[in-house]
Amino acid sequence: NRTAIEEAIMTASSRTMNRVEKPKPSVAARRGGAISVPEPMDVLSGRGGAVNSHEGNKRYRELVNLMKAEYLSDTTRKNQKTQIAANIVWTIRNSKLPGRFLKQDPETNMWYEIGDKAAFRKTGQALRENSADFLRSREKKVAASHETGLAVSLASYHYCFPPQQTYMKPQLSNLSGIDAN
Repeated sequence: NRTAIEEAIMTASSRTMNRVEKPKPSVAARRGGAISVPEPMDVLSGRGGAVNSHEGNKRYRELVNLMKAEYLSDTTRKNQKTQIAANIVWTIRNSKLPGRFLKQDPETNMWYEIGDKAAFRKTGQALRENSADFLRSREKKVAASHETGLAVSLASYHYCFPPQQTYMKPQLSNLSGIDAN
């Protein structure tokens, strides 16, 4: 249920702090050593059909798409964007079916953890991917709603927080496929 997932990520925010702290990476690159076969919920770095069709990558893209409008919002500040990316990484890592962020070594064909720092960067890039098309599509939906006489605001198409909001690790529960412990 996408609405429940969005609410869980947004509810994890604190409305009392005026300043957004930069997230602190806690998982180091290559933690856990070489991995011969990735688990189903792992997020794989790379290109091609095998990576794109991997179950963990599908779940990752779904989370990215749920938060893309908030990330691209004019009112979202740089540190908030970093925190949104970190929240997605932590959601993947801390779900009931946890995933790692892996990259394959071309020489050995073994997979290795990329670490939080690289996972935050990867997620930020995914949130920016196709942003012009995403924003144009959203504007068309808003314009169409006004033309049909519906009282639909831009907020209906993205999930705005008040400008002073802080993002923190989400505490997810009872969400199919991405539950946190």
